[in-house]
Amino acid sequence: MRYIRLSSMAAAAAAILTSVSVAPAAAGDDASTPVSCSTAALTAAIVGADPRETLSLARNCTYHLTTPFSTGEGLPPISQELTIRGNGATIVRDGNATPAFRIFHVLNGGDLRLQDLTVRGGNATGLSPATGNGGGILVDSGGTLKLSGVDVIDNTATLNGGGVAVATGGTAVIRRSWVAFNNALLNGGGLFSAGTLIVDGSEFGRNHTQGVGGGIAVAGGTAIIHASIISRNTSVVGGGGVASVGGGTTISESKIANNTTGATGGGVLNRAPLTLDKTEVSGNVAAAPGGDGGGIYNSTASAVLRLKGSKVIRNSANGQNVPPPLTDLSQAGGIFNNGGSVTLDHSYVRNNASTAAPGGVRTDTVITVTDSTITHNIPTNCTGSPVAVPGCTD
Repeated sequence: MRYIRLSSMAAAAAAILTSVSVAPAAAGDDASTPVSCSTAALTAAIVGADPRETLSLARNCTYHLTTPFSTGEGLPPISQELTIRGNGATIVRDGNATPAFRIFHVLNGGDLRLQDLTVRGGNATGLSPATGNGGGILVDSGGTLKLSGVDVIDNTATLNGGGVAVATGGTAVIRRSWVAFNNALLNGGGLFSAGTLIVDGSEFGRNHTQGVGGGIAVAGGTAIIHASIISRNTSVVGGGGVASVGGGTTISESKIANNTTGATGGGVLNRAPLTLDKTEVSGNVAAAPGGDGGGIYNSTASAVLRLKGSKVIRNSANGQNVPPPLTDLSQAGGIFNNGGSVTLDHSYVRNNASTAAPGGVRTDTVITVTDSTITHNIPTNCTGSPVAVPGCTD
């Protein structure tokens, strides 16, 4: 299991998480139902589980799913409260398995709690949300998923959420977990959420999407991401690390680093209310010609971006010249604002670069700058911006 522990837990976030987190087993607790190292035994245990039962998997066992339980579903869908203690086990869709299927599906009324487990190799294929979303895990409206010390890796979806997809009205709480090497053909390579999302002390790495949000895509509801790392993810359309395109998102005490997009917003693509609190956006790249906003691309009137005590550093928008008449150059290695609202509060934008000025901040609306600095960006800090940035000089 690979996950991160960051010690700077905010009291407010901890209070929120306490009410929804998965309580560890008490010492000597033997109330769980053991499941032998057999896929048939696992399937039978889920089918026969009583409400609020806890299943304890064989330690370090690999449960190979070779055939679906039902169309598109590797294991029986979850419609009640169920806890599965993995004890280091892996549940994997076998490489030779046909047809395609995801691993877990949480239905309306279901409450699935996974602990110390790897979910691997799921494949959600189809053109409807029920079939094409959530390659590893799909959470329906009215369903709840809680992950604690879980790896969600190497899963694929033909629509949204290569690793995990949360529908409108669904809930996911992800703690001390690793979501990596997942792929989505639409949005949210690692995770897609249109519901309620809480992430704490987790890492999203090396996920990919053909759409927006290589690591995470938030399309509605609310998202609170705390003390987490979103790193080395990629996207084709925008938001190599994070795409916030609906609902409202707060990211605190986290790092969005070394992500890449072929279009706009190497680190973050934002079209909704988004707050970055004590968060670093660094080393991200918008690589295409005309790919603006190496760190952050903030676009449309609904995009309300606030940085509080945060850093936007060492990002780049490095699209090169192309032959006439396609001469679009990339601007704003730091922050590119296109019709949205931006507030910089005790934050700084530094050491970013772009192929065309400005290299630091470009905006076409008046933005608010409070006790913040924009320095050491190339080719300029703010010169070249359609609207002047308060207090910014070159």
